[in-house]
Amino acid sequence: MSALAVAHPHATYPRPVRLRPVPDPPPEQHVDDDEAPVTVTISIAGGAGGRERVLAALRELVDAAGATTAVELGGVPAGPAAEGAAEIRLDPRARTALRGGRLLELSRLEYDLLLFLARHPRQVFSRSQLLTHVWGHRHTTNRTVDVHVSRLRTKLDDPELITTVYGLGYRLADDAPIVVVER
Repeated sequence: MSALAVAHPHATYPRPVRLRPVPDPPPEQHVDDDEAPVTVTISIAGGAGGRERVLAALRELVDAAGATTAVELGGVPAGPAAEGAAEIRLDPRARTALRGGRLLELSRLEYDLLLFLARHPRQVFSRSQLLTHVWGHRHTTNRTVDVHVSRLRTKLDDPELITTVYGLGYRLADDAPIVVVER
């Protein structure tokens, strides 16, 4: 059985969208049952609610396809624990940041800032301290730190990952899903 689903990411649907199976091709177009499985990769950006709607639609599609189909979720774990953000893995030797298996495009200073905060969990750092430890100098304004934190929050798609401690500075959230891979 073949199926096709197309949805616009910004469209609002008044009722749940029901996926309908595409009719099987005529018998002369069938291929052997030994054919390799088809792998479909879907990247879902946005909040957890959007992901859950897409996953629910995919589960419905698999149910309609029958017992010969299977779903494997990669990157983001399935189930209630998946409602939060995917884990961020920082590899200092390769200077890479991955979120749910997807490479994050961070500038050098954004990466250094995230790595510094990840290596010092539950510690609050003033803007001056961050300038010294991450930038290596204090010759720029404190506003530089604010701008980089804002950009980092946007790129991580999680504004609460880096917490503002009013009157003091910044810290990594207690429940931040960040792992620093030390080899």
